Amino acid sequence: MERGHAPIERGALRKDPGGKLRVALVYPNSHAVGMANLGLHAVYRLLNDDPGTLCERVFLPETASERPASVESGRPLLDFDAIAFSLSFEEDYGNVLALLDRAGLPLRAAARDERFPLVIAGGIAVQINPEPVAPFFDAFLVGEGEELVGPFLALLREAVAERLPRAGVLRAIARLRGGYVPALYDVDYADTRAPAGAWVTRFEPREGAPATVERRYVADLRKVATSRVIESPSAQFGDLFLTEVARGCLWGCRFCAAGFVQRPYREVELETLRAEARKGVALGLRVGLVGPDTSDHSGLDPLTCTIEEAGGTFSPSSLRVDAITPELAGRMARGGERSVTLAPEAGTDRLRKVINKDFPDDRIVQAARDAIGEGMSHVKLYFMCGLPTESEEDVLGMARLALRIREEVMLPAARARGRMGRITLSVNPFVPKPWTPFQWAPMHDRACLEGKRRALQKALRPKGIEVDFFSPREAWLQALLSRGDRRCADLLELAHRETAGDLRRALDRWPHDPDFFAGREIGVGERLPWDFLQQGLTKVFLARELRRGLAGRVTPKCAVETCRACGLDCADHPELARGGVGAAPGRAG
Repeated sequence: MERGHAPIERGALRKDPGGKLRVALVYPNSHAVGMANLGLHAVYRLLNDDPGTLCERVFLPETASERPASVESGRPLLDFDAIAFSLSFEEDYGNVLALLDRAGLPLRAAARDERFPLVIAGGIAVQINPEPVAPFFDAFLVGEGEELVGPFLALLREAVAERLPRAGVLRAIARLRGGYVPALYDVDYADTRAPAGAWVTRFEPREGAPATVERRYVADLRKVATSRVIESPSAQFGDLFLTEVARGCLWGCRFCAAGFVQRPYREVELETLRAEARKGVALGLRVGLVGPDTSDHSGLDPLTCTIEEAGGTFSPSSLRVDAITPELAGRMARGGERSVTLAPEAGTDRLRKVINKDFPDDRIVQAARDAIGEGMSHVKLYFMCGLPTESEEDVLGMARLALRIREEVMLPAARARGRMGRITLSVNPFVPKPWTPFQWAPMHDRACLEGKRRALQKALRPKGIEVDFFSPREAWLQALLSRGDRRCADLLELAHRETAGDLRRALDRWPHDPDFFAGREIGVGERLPWDFLQQGLTKVFLARELRRGLAGRVTPKCAVETCRACGLDCADHPELARGGVGAAPGRAG
């Protein structure tokens, strides 16, 4: 974004660059999308908290003719010592290449020498599987910024002061806990058209690089305040003061990568959150509560009461179906919420047990009833389609559930109020993600998913219920990149150079079978491209959870992390049955 097009903001930092380490923090999408990402705000603050560092933000320019430049000063990317990408979504990988190319940097790390800044990346996409974009980056930092930024800055500052050659800097990054330098690993793969039960045939470190890379995370989050630091009204969620309430998740939904790679579950303490919420209220903004499952926070009720008593309003990023009470719904409605969002994810009790969500249809209907009864008007239902073991009965179960809510909740409310609220189904095709029990599962093909979409629309449109079905084509491409290896970098570069970024068209010129990555059932014994990452989980645990899911067995919420990590039930570890957050008194699990 050129300086002349800088958006209206409040809170951005503009430092004197003299004598400082210069870091460009890049989000590979628009300013509006990037500024809605709380992780970007957190890293921006961490970098600028260092008095010897200048950090400025760069986003994807609005037009292809614009060169990427920082929001704060209009400085081009080539004028920084390091370019740090924040990667959250596979769909943004193509934008990484566009940004590097427009900035005048070679796309491949192997083609960059001392004349160019270091190009690094972090973020949840990197933490799950960095390999599809590994050839474009000098290094990755795997884990949470609070643990990674300080050591990285110290290393980089020393390297600049001592004029270390680029190769020496990269070897030093590889020795950092959480540092991954792709160029220091020799990798070979099986032929995608004749895999013969293998995938990664060689992954060998050299020059002192570690065999595995450890994810870094903050062990104690109680006093760690992570909130929006720059007000940007034009951003998505620009009317919200975003603040993080927790990291990790207690529930282990078998399709959700964040629920596994962000373990253990950690809360920000109530008083810290109250102080952050008051800042948002003082700014006249709604308080956006951010977390994988905000309803797990032990202080959610007193926190939302504090916000209401201060004259503010709040919006939780996610709530479990069984956590929506009339009291909580009432506070949300009084704060201006007009829609309740519920995430059954599957259409039947049976399939919900497969994915490790253990609540019946009746509880979903009751949650909608509680919300509408307290003054909300509309219901949005999130589902996934194409889940392992899914049948036609499960697909039509989504429609039956929506029709029950219409008949038992919405119609009686409409008679009393004189107006009918909306019911919307948001349906996403299941995409297998690394580091989940379903990482080995195949994705349903496009024709199958399109048939399920038509069946839902046929059942619901005559009743005025909208079905928003995410593109099976785009979901399939996401699966390809999510479970990809370094050969996918060739596809990304091919699309960038020859098909205007269109991956589907580039597939015809790519010499590999895309279904090897997206459409097949992977053998549990195969060596996977992301196996070198240490998440605190084992494949034995994930494979056991896969078997439990396919058998329709639910793994109960459990706070005994040692027990969860090995994949055994609490009954298998009586010596660990101590209770804790998420474990009832007198028992574990």
